[in-house]
Amino acid sequence: MGQNQSSGTAIGAAVLAILCGMRYLSEAAAFVGQLALLEQAPQYFAGTAWNGALTATLFLGGVLLLLRRRIGRTLVAAGSALALAATLLANGAARPYFFAEVDGEALMTSEVVAFVLFVMTFSALVLSVIRPTSDWLEGRRRDDEEPSKQDRLPGW
Repeated sequence: MGQNQSSGTAIGAAVLAILCGMRYLSEAAAFVGQLALLEQAPQYFAGTAWNGALTATLFLGGVLLLLRRRIGRTLVAAGSALALAATLLANGAARPYFFAEVDGEALMTSEVVAFVLFVMTFSALVLSVIRPTSDWLEGRRRDDEEPSKQDRLPGW
């Protein structure tokens, strides 16, 4: 039980961020498809930009978090928080600017799938901001934890 014991939260946050990024990539692709096949409506441009930004933030944050870069943690937390805010606040006339719709119906109609995606995004946010993720990024060990073999000094 070396240093990798506390890496679970960071790795979990990174994997969830990448999965959530894939979800927003599909939304961005749907908006691009609507731009290509339908009229050039402002909500299609805004939806493409919004979902593209979330995709980039979550993918890049997840990869950088796996590479133990502090900015990755910040990007995952920011991307997840923005995604949650859009999910909770985009209702009524603002919804088509954030989520792709066809004939007034959302592309993702299953409530179970929507809930699972919400939980994944919320989990990525929580896992990215908790203490074990910070400790793993800084390379800290708990007081009762021994260093791994590669971290030991000769004669230790």
